[in-house]
Amino acid sequence: MLTICILVVLLFLVILLLLSLRNNRPLPLRPSSKVLLVIAHPDDETMFFTPALRSLSLAGHRIFILCVSNGNFEGLGRKRTYELRDAVQHLGVSPSDVTVLDYDVFQDGGQWDKQGLGDVLLRHMEVLSVDMVLSFDGGGVSSHKNHVACFDALQEVYTRGMIPEDVQIFVLDSVSIFRKYVGIYDAPLSIARAPFHYFARGRDVAAAWRAMCRHRSQFVWFRFLYMIFSR
Repeated sequence: MLTICILVVLLFLVILLLLSLRNNRPLPLRPSSKVLLVIAHPDDETMFFTPALRSLSLAGHRIFILCVSNGNFEGLGRKRTYELRDAVQHLGVSPSDVTVLDYDVFQDGGQWDKQGLGDVLLRHMEVLSVDMVLSFDGGGVSSHKNHVACFDALQEVYTRGMIPEDVQIFVLDSVSIFRKYVGIYDAPLSIARAPFHYFARGRDVAAAWRAMCRHRSQFVWFRFLYMIFSR
């Protein structure tokens, strides 16, 4: 019985590999587009957006990162800023294309004003002349209020009709806690439901681990488990 179970698991993994090689559906962007990733804290880019960043980088797009806070909740803001700039190099992003804010109104763990943040995001879109913005959805992956605030701010400027017509907005898909932690086994459902997806290969997983190791101040046990089991 154990042998049969092992064979079933191996067959499942082979099928997933074939799907990943044949069925990646990239985002519809012009060649050499400019992409702005909006995150709340240093390490968000690695924990939640590695597949997207790797996919966009390998496709030849230039990626800018706007980190709304420096993660100074425990007084480590400066250290976490350096860690972020080190980490992004493993994800296809130049450290010079990373902006980390340290505004009193957008501190880690605080309540962020969506209109004020929306104005900040809009200025960055215009100054960088981006073609696409990527951020959290309304679920914020973990319902973290700062993650959700990034989405609320984007929605605010979109509702006001302020986003340039040629700028596309994409958000991460928050899923149930069960789907979040079944790892590779969530792939069939993700592939079936998502209009665009990128199935991370071994080299992408390795890049994620290298990047996360740069976030030394944050790489505690529960983030270690997240890296192992998350989708």
